[in-house]
Amino acid sequence: MTQLAICGLGNIGKVHLENLRSLRGCRVVGLFDRNRKELERLSAGLVMRTYATADELFADSEVSAVVVATPSGSHREYAVRAMGAGKHVFLEKPLAGTLADAEAIVAAKSRSDRVVQVGFCERFNVNYMEARRAVSAGRLGRIRAIQSSRTAPYALSDASWDLGVLDTAVHNFDLILWLMGQLPRSVLARGVQIYPDSAIPHTVTTMLTFPNGAIATDQVSWVKDDLHPLHQCARSRMVVQGDGGVFEIDLSDRPSSLLSPQGFRAMDTVILGHPEYYGCLKLQFEFFLNSIESGAPVLARVEDAFEVERVALAALDSLRSGREVELDDIP
Repeated sequence: MTQLAICGLGNIGKVHLENLRSLRGCRVVGLFDRNRKELERLSAGLVMRTYATADELFADSEVSAVVVATPSGSHREYAVRAMGAGKHVFLEKPLAGTLADAEAIVAAKSRSDRVVQVGFCERFNVNYMEARRAVSAGRLGRIRAIQSSRTAPYALSDASWDLGVLDTAVHNFDLILWLMGQLPRSVLARGVQIYPDSAIPHTVTTMLTFPNGAIATDQVSWVKDDLHPLHQCARSRMVVQGDGGVFEIDLSDRPSSLLSPQGFRAMDTVILGHPEYYGCLKLQFEFFLNSIESGAPVLARVEDAFEVERVALAALDSLRSGREVELDDIP
């Protein structure tokens, strides 16, 4: 049985704790957070140890895997130290807050024989997995364009995030690269500030241009639901267009579908907000644990996350400079 400790008990850390406690084949034995009061509150009534420092966690010989769910600016510190201590690592997305930190994590992984998986949970969403199968089977022909959008509640926004609103966009960047099977040549991003209480953009549109001429566009927004009472505050949509068919995913209100010369096919869909939708958050850990036990390759690799990081940083550069950025300019 894999014994885990969770490092970081913010919003997503709490979700991971709940999901891991419900899974067979693993046991959460320890918790760490720099906020001691929050750590004590969350651990009350739980039969598990708490650590006063991260050093205590990494020195615990009973812990074989660490879930790093801290802000991205500290991912390098905790992930590299965990690998150095011989722990398997589940690392929340994005990979890091800076390119230098991301490179350090990749380098640490190259020196380690431990399992390291990045928390791109949408790869484990049944809708996107079905889209990937359709693309891999050639049912859409050559992929020529992808349009994606993701809206998150403004309450989840945080100006201290290294990537700002693009911290949310990395989910779609990852899916686009996963489905395209190639890296973009260039990245162009534009954003606007909607609310006066922050100087950061609240809506960003990004266009990726690929070497074969294909394009992908992504729009990501933080929305204040109190100002937009008729707007469903969390939305996610993607359309994958090939020269042989179209795959549409709308997690708001209708089934995913495949339209091709062979006809129209609606898929079983779990929409955003339904309890089963969040099964992808649990399924990613089932894959992680299986990789630890069986040696199977992980589905969301550090190397994949590094390329997503480059795209996100290129978008951030474009957003700030107003120019199109060549991906080769992001080493």
